[in-house]
Amino acid sequence: MASLTNTTISSLNNILTTTPSLNYLNIVKFFFTHIYLLLLVVTGCIGNGFVIIVFGQRALRTTITSNISVYPFLFYMAISDTLYLLVLFCLWLTNYINILHRPFICQSTLYLTYVCNFINAYYTVAFTAQRLFAVVQPFRVSYVLSWYRSRCLALCIIIVAGLIYSYIPFIVGIVNGFCYSLEKFRNLNAIMDIIDCFIVFLIPYLMIITMNTIILISLRQIRDDQGEILYQTNNFQLRKVRELTRRKASRSMTKLLLTVSSSYLIICAPYAIIHTCRLLSNERTFKSKFFQQLESYSHLIYHISFAMNFYIYIFFGSKFRRELKRVLIKCKTKFNHCFEPISIYDTDTPTNLNSSSTHEQYQLIHQSIPLLTQTTATLTIGYPWKRSKALHL
Repeated sequence: MASLTNTTISSLNNILTTTPSLNYLNIVKFFFTHIYLLLLVVTGCIGNGFVIIVFGQRALRTTITSNISVYPFLFYMAISDTLYLLVLFCLWLTNYINILHRPFICQSTLYLTYVCNFINAYYTVAFTAQRLFAVVQPFRVSYVLSWYRSRCLALCIIIVAGLIYSYIPFIVGIVNGFCYSLEKFRNLNAIMDIIDCFIVFLIPYLMIITMNTIILISLRQIRDDQGEILYQTNNFQLRKVRELTRRKASRSMTKLLLTVSSSYLIICAPYAIIHTCRLLSNERTFKSKFFQQLESYSHLIYHISFAMNFYIYIFFGSKFRRELKRVLIKCKTKFNHCFEPISIYDTDTPTNLNSSSTHEQYQLIHQSIPLLTQTTATLTIGYPWKRSKALHL
């Protein structure tokens, strides 16, 4: 992350005096460094904020459905993605203010980056595994999967990530004014980067690809079996038809999360391949300047995986759209209620006492019609409801 160099305004002013190819590279570099990162942070934080609000509702936790088991992963993933985007905002801000290349901030941001990468990868593995179980064992899903178990697993993944990368603050620091690994820990850092590639990229990718393939095959078989079951009429098969009807919502969620995991693979694959090849290979091809720039730009594309989930939910999740619409309507109602004018008069009292004619009539009624009272010992009780009878006398 610290390898991304800052682009100054003076370098942009030199674009007109350089060659056309260099002009193009400078324009691309300026776009990714100054515009792309900020746009990604803004759109991603807004989307993740809505995801946190929707999946953080207490009403969703009490819903009796097999889909509830994936909500903790989506909720905590949105929080993790937002933290990662805040680090990207600090990276964008470094173009103008030196904020990242400082003690403590350097160590904390790098540590947070590694932890969020791990969480993003293994949350995707976790909810893909849950969807695989829901497809393969649909009649046992309500007994095995639950919101509480998923929440415990999500928190365990966070703890494991924090422990695995606890070495980061001790091997990085400020070197020649930049956030970089310390000289005495360079070899250790290189080994840990290779291990990190296997943990965050290779192992999760193989697991997600395998599980997605099984899910696709199972969904196709379920669709064929459902057509055959509809022609059978015994009681057991009728119960199975009702179960298949309840599983329709589960399959819809499975397709949505299948889209999320597949998008994650597509977005992250270029950077994962290039970064792993550079670490494992000693060839000069992977050490060239062109290859380094290619890795840098693929890393920028990799950042999209932390900002895209909300928009996938919007386009492919009908239930998420309904919940989001309900939340927005509720917020709008509360907002309008806060600024709604409050009348100090009751509904049966004249609303405009400042009007001369209405005010005079109101005074005449009070003067001409005495209040009928009944005195009982030391208590005087008035009957205002008898005024209407007096008006008709």
